[in-house]
Order: sequence, then structure tokens, then C-alpha cells
Amino acid sequence: MAILKNVELYFAKLDPKRPNATFNTENPTWEVQIRTKDKKQAAEWKALNISVKPDEDSDGKIFYKATLKKKSKKKDKSSGELVANEPVQVVSGSLEKIDPSKIGNGSIANVRLFQYEYEMAGKKGIASMLMAVQITKLNEYIPKPREDDFEMTDFEVNTVAEANGVDNSDDEDF
Repeated sequence: MAILKNVELYFAKLDPKRPNATFNTENPTWEVQIRTKDKKQAAEWKALNISVKPDEDSDGKIFYKATLKKKSKKKDKSSGELVANEPVQVVSGSLEKIDPSKIGNGSIANVRLFQYEYEMAGKKGIASMLMAVQITKLNEYIPKPREDDFEMTDFEVNTVAEANGVDNSDDEDF
């Protein structure tokens, strides 16, 4: 297991009930983008065989990013069928559980990875699976209300018979 310390989190999709199905509807993933502005820290991630890419923020400053994932399903060793995988653990600095939907961009965390060797289509490598996130500085995500959202209004319920002006009180049950 590897632990990456003091990483910035962006686009956290860690809700156990709602893994990201955008790219794979059969086996959605829990995922988070990690970022750093520190070249040395990015080099440490690369040394762990994490795919790190440089990017530029809106001010033109360079940062380094990588996306870490965990599939929501894994193959059962005996049957070969897909079965539910344990979700990514999300805890605070004091190891209390945190609601993953509250993680906002720029939160700081320690991230635990499980790394393993693989061979696929003749290529060998080391893969990283996201296992746990320990939030040390939470930027709480609070969704903004949409400008075009509904507002509170009166609500009335009519049964179909009342709406059509038909009295079915004398109908026999079949």
C-alpha cells in the first residue's frame, strides 16, 4: 500500500451509492483527481507508476494531476462473475467517517492506494487502485441553487374520476 500525503482533491466522485458511470455503465468507478503544484511531489507520484500529467490553471500556472479510481465491481475468483466491490473509505483527520458528497474542490487529503502488477495484451505495468481518502482540510461542497429551478407553489391532487366529473361510487368491483 502506498499513501500519498497532502494532495489537493478535485472532482471527487466517492459516494458509495453513486459511482461514476460516465465511461463504463457496466462497472462504474469511484474516482478523484489529485493535484499538486510541487514538481517534487509530482515526481514522487510518477515514481509510483501513477500517470501524472501537467496542466495549466486559469491564471496560466502549471500544476500536475492524476485521476485515481476504484471499480464498483470486481470478478469473483470462483465464479468469474462481477460482484460488488467495497467502496472507497472517506474519513477525517480524526478517522471519523465523512459524507463523500461534501468534498469540494481544493480539499486537502492523504490518499491510500493498493498497487499491483498486471500484464495485459503483452504489456506489463503497475496499476493503482484507490482504497481510502483521509481529509485533512475540507472545502465543503454546497450545491448552488439553479437560477431556473422551480419555486414553492400550491399542490392539488384530483383522482381521474373527479377530474372528468364522473361519479364511480356506484360501480361494482370486478
